[in-house]
Amino acid sequence: MTRTLAAGIVAVALAGAVAAQGVEKGVEKGVDKRVDKAFTHSVRPRGLAEECFKLAGGQSIGYAFASSAPVDFNIHFHRGNDVVYPVKADGAQSAADRFTAPSTEEYCLMWTNRTLEMVTVKGRLAP
Repeated sequence: MTRTLAAGIVAVALAGAVAAQGVEKGVEKGVDKRVDKAFTHSVRPRGLAEECFKLAGGQSIGYAFASSAPVDFNIHFHRGNDVVYPVKADGAQSAADRFTAPSTEEYCLMWTNRTLEMVTVKGRLAP
């Protein structure tokens, strides 16, 4: 998939996910009110990359990504010594959706590259 095509897919998919849910307002102090961020990660062989942000319980965020090869994708947070995974998808090459936080936490989108080649992940977070 070409870079331009992948970027276009991410932009269109995220626009649809965001439009379907609207924009969250009135979140708690210290919680990201309007996360709107494009990102690009070069994920080393057998490595990982993360995008982290804080959400209040009930607040949602749109996310979309496309990768140059399949990656294991998750959204997680830490509760004490435990890691909780509200979203998991192994072998994903793209995704576009909304995530609603079950509780106030710092959440991370994470991509794990299980290949022996460098993988590029491009995407966007939006309110």
